Amino acid sequence: MRIVWSPTSQRKIEEIVDYISKDNADASLALVEKFEKRAQYLKEHPRSGQIVPDLNDETVRQLVVHSNYLIIYEISQEQIDILTIRHARQDEDESNIMPE
Repeated sequence: MRIVWSPTSQRKIEEIVDYISKDNADASLALVEKFEKRAQYLKEHPRSGQIVPDLNDETVRQLVVHSNYLIIYEISQEQIDILTIRHARQDEDESNIMPE
């Protein structure tokens, strides 16, 4: 299975990195590595994430990264689409989940 990062998910990671790197550049780079490792984990365990509660769709799931962030992804037959990244305290609103 391959991993495809949406433009929205890439932009969200850049925003998070920019924000964290103002205080600690090393921490922001370490967080990017954690996002990458968790996404790679999905290749072998695509259903390991929790179903996004508000969507109640078996194919759209969320996986925790570093206790503060969620990778929101969609599973299809041939790939895993990383839809977005969000802070765990963000409201679960479909407009925050589905890519632009």
